[in-house]
Amino acid sequence: MVDSHDPLSPVFRYAVISDTHLRPSGESSSPWKTNLLTNDRARWVAHAINAHSPDLVIHLGDIVHPVPHLPTYGSASEVAREIMGSLTCPCYLVPGNHDVGDKDNPTVPSYIINEEYIEDFHRYHGPTFQSFDHGGIHFVTINSLALNSGLSEEAEQREWLEDDLHEHRGRWIHVFSHYPPYLHLPDEPSNYDNLDQPARRWLLDLIEEHNVEAFFAGHVHQFFYKRHGETDIYNLLSTCNLRQDFANLFRVEAVEEYGRNDAAKLGYCIVDVYENGHVARIYRSYGRTLKEGETLQHETKIQTHYPSEGFPSPLGVQLRYPIAEVTELPYMGPVDEFVRKKARNDYTTLGLWETGIRTVRLPLADLIDETTRRRLHELHGMGSRYGFFTVNTPKPDMIAEHSHLVDFLEVILPWETVHDTLPNASGLREALNLPVYVANIESSVHRERTGPKFSHYMSHGFHIDDTSKLKTILPQRGAVDGFVFEVGQSDHPLSTIRRISDYAKGEDFKALVNVRLAPEDPADYPQDHNHTANRVAEAAVAGFAHPNVKIFLDTFMDHDRGYFPRAGLYDRRLNPRRAALVLRHLNSAINAHGIDITTPTKQVTNGWTTITFHSPQTSYCLHLPHTTDAPLLQTEPTTIDLTTGAINTRKLSEGTQHLTVQPSQSLTQARIRK
Repeated sequence: MVDSHDPLSPVFRYAVISDTHLRPSGESSSPWKTNLLTNDRARWVAHAINAHSPDLVIHLGDIVHPVPHLPTYGSASEVAREIMGSLTCPCYLVPGNHDVGDKDNPTVPSYIINEEYIEDFHRYHGPTFQSFDHGGIHFVTINSLALNSGLSEEAEQREWLEDDLHEHRGRWIHVFSHYPPYLHLPDEPSNYDNLDQPARRWLLDLIEEHNVEAFFAGHVHQFFYKRHGETDIYNLLSTCNLRQDFANLFRVEAVEEYGRNDAAKLGYCIVDVYENGHVARIYRSYGRTLKEGETLQHETKIQTHYPSEGFPSPLGVQLRYPIAEVTELPYMGPVDEFVRKKARNDYTTLGLWETGIRTVRLPLADLIDETTRRRLHELHGMGSRYGFFTVNTPKPDMIAEHSHLVDFLEVILPWETVHDTLPNASGLREALNLPVYVANIESSVHRERTGPKFSHYMSHGFHIDDTSKLKTILPQRGAVDGFVFEVGQSDHPLSTIRRISDYAKGEDFKALVNVRLAPEDPADYPQDHNHTANRVAEAAVAGFAHPNVKIFLDTFMDHDRGYFPRAGLYDRRLNPRRAALVLRHLNSAINAHGIDITTPTKQVTNGWTTITFHSPQTSYCLHLPHTTDAPLLQTEPTTIDLTTGAINTRKLSEGTQHLTVQPSQSLTQARIRK
């Protein structure tokens, strides 16, 4: 992680890939059809990494798929040499269980590590453990399969690692292993996806003693992030397939091959190293392929930003689903036939990171729950911020102990008794010295009914078209900082948020706005993802234009069952929808070209909505298609495809959200005068 935003370029960058499972050309030792794509998927990733110009690449193991006792191990290793050889920088290889044999445990499904397999790795791939220095980082790669094996390699590596870390005490240290030390908790039972004891405790003690900055692991083909003491532990995506057992993390039908071909969860990692830390960026490859002899046409793309870098993010999100949900996965062979293992679904975390969203809205119960609060503390260190809501005013002592995790409080009150309860909210503000916003409860009871139908409804927040209820209590607000408004599904975010901002300024309070993506009808489920992306883009521009307003999208992940279903930024597998991609690249583009923007203007022409706004440095035109086949308008020279992040893309598809940027007229005139 980095301590704060540093506008300078990184000192250097490196790439990390994992679990390529390469096979001999024309054949596969696996029964899965997806495995026939592994070589072409890895080749695409290697060429994509070259476009980032890293100084070096680390491969976290399971380089090849044929295990060492198979006769095809050697030919698969030759394919690996060819594909990894297409990288334009040095590549360091870490052994995985497919490369040197499984860990020494009677429940593993294949042959265990031995001296012969280690020698095979040396012959085809190089050393099984090593260290080197580059750009101020001490890199350490280990053979995690040797731990607990009793082989001479284990004793040799133990002595070497203890001496190496001691010699580099006080340095920035990054460690690379195939196995993660643990999947969920440091003291969890042994399973297929962690290091067994006692080596696990030995390794964790070393990590803690030497304040290792980052630890990267593969093996599970999943993204996980943990904070262990002072160490960021990352589990990275595979380039080839998802492990089917982890498809149980998602409450939705599995994709092709029982979850194995969930292509949006394939990818690689680019690590930017700064003077004060690092940022590990996950790039999804979506299973793209590149055949032997083909060349990948590289495109220049906008640099996206993670919350840990401290860049302004105009939108927060409501997290209706848990942020720290742990699933007990069913026992299933071949990997864990005899134990259930616990895993937390960290794809919400990845989604927040890759969209650059810093602030999330959560129920106050999440702050009180010890397990969830521990997770919030970890993510707070990576730049996340939290607003907590509650019905009626809580006691201050419930919050005071953990106030460092609270960005603001939202107190939701029944408006019938607001004259009696508002002073309590004001007192909470004074007791905690934390921003407090007040919202009204709005239900079916508060709405006029016509005809025989009745729909149950529950929401919160004022409407800018009717501020009469709010106006009556403004003189009594005391220390309360502001009030909550709602932008409904039929409201235009840009104009509505501008009106809310103007009203709040005029009445001298701060506003918090929930942009509702759900319809008014609880039985309706609008799934026009292009429309959702346009609303999100409008709300983001409004957020930059009106920084006095806190804006939250409702919701982050699709709410596809129950009442008031709605499409979010991510689907139920937590794969990004168009809205997430547009927000990610729009947020980054405006941060790159100037965030102090003027009040936007909006024009509708030929199936497109165009929003124009300016910063001191840049003139922007945001083009939002009404349909995904809207014919393209003529674009300016610098055009950013907001669905891909490509700049001056060779072929902008019809119906694609895009942003044109050019130096502002005042800046151009200043350059001419100079």
